[in-house]
Amino acid sequence: MVAEIPSDGDTGHHDPKLADNVSSFENKSSYFNSSQVVGVSHAYFCPKKEQVWLEGIRINPKYRRIGIASELINRMIRYGKEMDNNVTEAAAITAETNTASRHMLEKNAFQNRAQWTYYTVGEENHHQTDMDGSTIRKHIFGKKQGNVPNNNNRYCKNMNVYFASLGDIGEIITFLSKSKTFVSSGRRYFQSWKWYKLDLEHSEISELIADRMIIVVRTKSTHEIGGLAIINNHVPENHSAGQMQRGGQKQKQSTHEVDDSSYDDDDDASFQVVYLDAPTLAILDILLVFIENWVISSNKFSRIQLFTPNQIHHENSDSYKIEEVLAKFGITKSERFLLYIRSL
Repeated sequence: MVAEIPSDGDTGHHDPKLADNVSSFENKSSYFNSSQVVGVSHAYFCPKKEQVWLEGIRINPKYRRIGIASELINRMIRYGKEMDNNVTEAAAITAETNTASRHMLEKNAFQNRAQWTYYTVGEENHHQTDMDGSTIRKHIFGKKQGNVPNNNNRYCKNMNVYFASLGDIGEIITFLSKSKTFVSSGRRYFQSWKWYKLDLEHSEISELIADRMIIVVRTKSTHEIGGLAIINNHVPENHSAGQMQRGGQKQKQSTHEVDDSSYDDDDDASFQVVYLDAPTLAILDILLVFIENWVISSNKFSRIQLFTPNQIHHENSDSYKIEEVLAKFGITKSERFLLYIRSL
C-alpha cells in the first residue's frame, strides 16, 4: 500500500488537507501530472484469511502527524475486507518501547491483547551452519555449562517428553483450553514475525502434529499432559535468525511514526520455539533440555529462538518469570513485543 500526494515542488509543506490525497496503488490522484510517495505499508492474510496482518508503516518525516498513517491503516483494513468476507480482525505488533507506534495503533481502535518476549541464543557468525554438537553446546551454555541440567536430571524420572502423536490431540486441546498462559498469549503462536490464532480444533492441531511442531511433557504418575511447546524447525532458506536482532536495533533507532515490524533475515538456520506453556519450573526445565539436545543432535541449526508469552502461569500461583531458568541455558531476553488487535 502506498500513500501519495501531489508533487507541488514544496516538500516541506504541511497542509492537513494532504491527508485527503492519500491513495492506494489502485487509486491515484488523476488530476495531477505527478505525485510523490510519502508513505508505505504492508498487509498480509493469515493462513485461514480470518485476520489481516498490518506491518511496515513508514511515513516521510516531513509529512507526519497529518493523518497519513491512520489513512493507510484504514485502507489496509478496507482492502482486507474487500478481498475476503471472512476477515474478522486486524492485527499488528510493536516493540514495548515504541510509544509512537503504540499511540498510533490505540488511536485507531486497536487494543493491546497480549505481551510476548523474544529470546535468542546461538552462534554469532550467522553464516556458520555446519556446527557440531560440542560447538553449539558451547555457544548455548558458555561458562554456565555446569549449571545446565542433562538427560539424567531428576525430572526425567517423573516425566516423559516427546513429539506429540495424533493420539494426543484430545488431551492437547483440553490442556490448552484450561491454560491461563494460552489466554495471556492472546491464543496465538508465532510464525514469520506474525502472531496467528491457534484454534483448538482437531484439524488444526493434527496439522501441527503432522509437521512435528508440538512437543509434550506427560507426567508418569498421572499420565496427563503437563506442558507443551510448539516449535518451528522448518525455516525457509530466506527466513532465519540472522538479522532479527539487528532488525530490532534498527527499529529502536528508527524515527518512523509507526515502526516497521517486519524483520529481514540472513540465510542461517534457526530453531524456533513459537509457543511455550510450562506450568512448573520442572516442566520448563525438561522441555528446554529436550529442545537443546534435539537441536544439538540434528546438526542443522546455529541459533535457538524462543517466543513466549510474558506471563507463564504456574499451577500454584498467578505466574512466574522464566529468565532465571533460561539464563542457565545462556538464553537472555532480547526484546518485548505487544500484540494489538482491532475487531472488524
